[in-house]
Amino acid sequence: MQLTCNNLTRNFGATRALRGVDLSAAPGDIIAVIGANGAGKSTLVRILATLLKPDGGSFSLGELDSRRDTTRLRAHVGYLGHESMLDAALTGRENLRLFARLYGMPAGRGDELIERFDARYADSPVSELSRGQEQTIGLCRAILHDPALLLLDEPSTGLDAAAQTRLWQAAKDHAAAGRIVIFTTHDHTAAEGVAQRTLELKEGSVVGQRG
Repeated sequence: MQLTCNNLTRNFGATRALRGVDLSAAPGDIIAVIGANGAGKSTLVRILATLLKPDGGSFSLGELDSRRDTTRLRAHVGYLGHESMLDAALTGRENLRLFARLYGMPAGRGDELIERFDARYADSPVSELSRGQEQTIGLCRAILHDPALLLLDEPSTGLDAAAQTRLWQAAKDHAAAGRIVIFTTHDHTAAEGVAQRTLELKEGSVVGQRG
């Protein structure tokens, strides 16, 4: 599914968080959105995740238009933001089984991901997990339904070196399967080592693109 963003804008009061952002991505693309705090990175991915509505512009994923197909579009998007979106009272495994039912996926799908990410702590309540452990279970949740568009907002936060290696390999594997991956980062080294393309934002505007 092709992603096309046209003139996306978003304001928060007097602050212009996005100023006419255009972006296109094809299956297999990994794009890093880079920029300082306040550049508009999180705003952009939250719009693409249908968690925020743009004040202007629109985007499409395949034949699905953000203005009229929001519910259908959401089924093809995976998102991991600053919050894991997990129920803290449940274990990681229970969370993944719950989301598997919501997505109509086999109950064992979450177990497969727990094994893949070496998440041996998945049978502990999320409330008892470290930031990095919760982040890993959150990543499993985001890719559980094999989304056409995977959005990761500062995904390496709190992860140790081994977990970061698994994260970036998962991103590469997801793209290699014909999906689109877009992640935000402050780490230019990660962007260069993982992404095929970079989009640099400054004060809500695109100021540079590579790849």
